[in-house]
Amino acid sequence: MAIVTTLYKWQYHTRQWYAGRMRSLGQKASNGPVTKDAPRRVLLIVTGLIGDTVMSTPVIVESRRLWPQAWITLLGNRQTCDLLSGCPLLDACVETPAIPFTLRNRRKVAELERWLREQSFDVAIILLGDQFAQVLADAQIPIRVGVRGHVLAPFLTATHDIGSPKDWGPQERLGALRALGHDVRNVMPSLWVSDDARSAAQRRLSELGLPEGVDYAVVHPFGSTPAQWWPPDRAAELAEALRREHGLWTIVIGGPETRGKLGTAPRYTIDATGAFTIGELMAAIENARLVISTDSGPFHIAGALRRPLVGLFRARRPEHAGRYPLAKVVFGQEPACSRQCQWNRCKELPCRQLNALSVGGILNAIRDCMIEEAPASS
Repeated sequence: MAIVTTLYKWQYHTRQWYAGRMRSLGQKASNGPVTKDAPRRVLLIVTGLIGDTVMSTPVIVESRRLWPQAWITLLGNRQTCDLLSGCPLLDACVETPAIPFTLRNRRKVAELERWLREQSFDVAIILLGDQFAQVLADAQIPIRVGVRGHVLAPFLTATHDIGSPKDWGPQERLGALRALGHDVRNVMPSLWVSDDARSAAQRRLSELGLPEGVDYAVVHPFGSTPAQWWPPDRAAELAEALRREHGLWTIVIGGPETRGKLGTAPRYTIDATGAFTIGELMAAIENARLVISTDSGPFHIAGALRRPLVGLFRARRPEHAGRYPLAKVVFGQEPACSRQCQWNRCKELPCRQLNALSVGGILNAIRDCMIEEAPASS
């Protein structure tokens, strides 16, 4: 299976490289002046992970400010559309039928190109999804903006630099608008929770056993890979301390793949792994008194919703620790990781740095967080 996966990735990237190379032989990407006329129809492409999507939302905010009369459409994967469906700044959120350059769904890629032509977009901005550059050019969208240095950049008319993949964030993504000659504000990431999602989350929490009106903390010890997990068995100890010290219930969240990983939940703790839609998850986080999460999607959701937040980070991966002003971050330290592990890849499971994070150290950060949240006495 590993060999098949490696071969698939190789052909996927090779085909993109070849397409970009052939394009560059005939036509270079243009980085000269572009028109400042207000576009009528704008396309934003966002097909990435939850955290990366959240960090791209300042471009949505600034696009609406710059072009208040434009029709702005977001083209994304299902996860992105679920995450941003409540955004009032978007006129449409469309799930892409296919991702370009995949070996399957070529017919759907052709359908996507036809749809793009029919929409008559004036500007297309790729925030996450560089592989869409060729289909945008084939659809004859006149202004196409994306990341400089990608193999498909020759299909773009304007590019910008996001720096290293290790540390890019919201301000680097705003470079897409700067590439069009606009001055933009350095706004923070934001998310928007719909009333329907709030009602659905309330029903779901009630079904799971949360009494009405109680304060709770959301705990997310998981990540997109097992190497990004804080040991789930420690969540029970943390939950007991949250109840004892702060009177909080604990809601443990995670994707469907984390069901059953928590073990027996103690009293005042609800195992909600695999239970929420993205909209319900956002609403549950929005209403939480406190959020404790690894460097993963829920960390960014809580930060964008301005919730008190404690981040559980590997010292090897500190780049997102300062993204949100309300976040307190604790780092797992293990000197051997700096010598033996790559920036984005652990050699051992469980991750030694996350395994080094003690409940006591996390509680110290929680106390600081709760002190800052508490209103000043009169």
